[in-house]
Amino acid sequence: MIRKLSDNVLMMGNRHFNYFIVGRERAVLIECGVTGGVMSFRQDWQQLQRPPEIHRILAMHEHFDHVCGIPGLREMFPQVPVAATPQTARVLNKAAVIKDFFQQDEKMSMVLKKRGLINDEPVSPQVDAIQIDEYMGDGDVIEIDRGTALKVMETPGHSPGSIAVYHKQEQLMCLSDAGGYQIRDDFIFPIFFQNYEIYLESIERMSTYPTRILALPHGEIWTGISVHLFYRRALESAQKAFKCIRRMLEDGLETAEIESRLYKRYYRDDLMIYTPENIRLCVKLLVLRVRECLE
Repeated sequence: MIRKLSDNVLMMGNRHFNYFIVGRERAVLIECGVTGGVMSFRQDWQQLQRPPEIHRILAMHEHFDHVCGIPGLREMFPQVPVAATPQTARVLNKAAVIKDFFQQDEKMSMVLKKRGLINDEPVSPQVDAIQIDEYMGDGDVIEIDRGTALKVMETPGHSPGSIAVYHKQEQLMCLSDAGGYQIRDDFIFPIFFQNYEIYLESIERMSTYPTRILALPHGEIWTGISVHLFYRRALESAQKAFKCIRRMLEDGLETAEIESRLYKRYYRDDLMIYTPENIRLCVKLLVLRVRECLE
């Protein structure tokens, strides 16, 4: 799937995992996805008649579905540095974490193949760490071509290492998971895994940037007035989840029952590319973060 978002921005991948190329001659690749996602990206890349020169790959945060594609991208672009935050780099240097990440990556590949999004079942690499070559953080500027650049902004709340990048000339915002996960186009899974209040602050901060293209790593890409509607849905989904969890806690429900109800509410549609175990852990984190706010 190749989609031209503007003269300077291409999207590739398979909807579940979107990859963005920003720049016509000298470009940046944004989002790394998973091994199966890179297979889709590779097929799209090979269809380009005049592909740009990729000079940097951006890993947007430290979760498995945003970093397990890095080894595959390195095979495609062996001389290109991978950039991420120091927080992300520290996580990706832990052997036990990486082992778990690629176990999840293998299961994700099976789902993508079953859904017909990739033809072959890829083999996840056997590595103890994922190397990050360059660090980036809030306020950094990444040069592209023709005097244009990406502005890096830290967007904690979903995870400590989360970033967004903004292209002023294109009014392009690559938000990664800072606004939640699109279960459907009209239904967002709020994912304040690090901190609820900081998560809201990150969404509100990003929403102040003039944006005509909102590029998200999973699901639909929003343009024009739909950008504002996405931000509103993102905030409302988090606020509703918080109120729902708070009410259940105040009603004295057991934690296991609360987690079960949340799991039944959210584990559907596009979220079902993840394993049940993964989403059960996600809702457990949501309950924990609400508890922390109420203490």
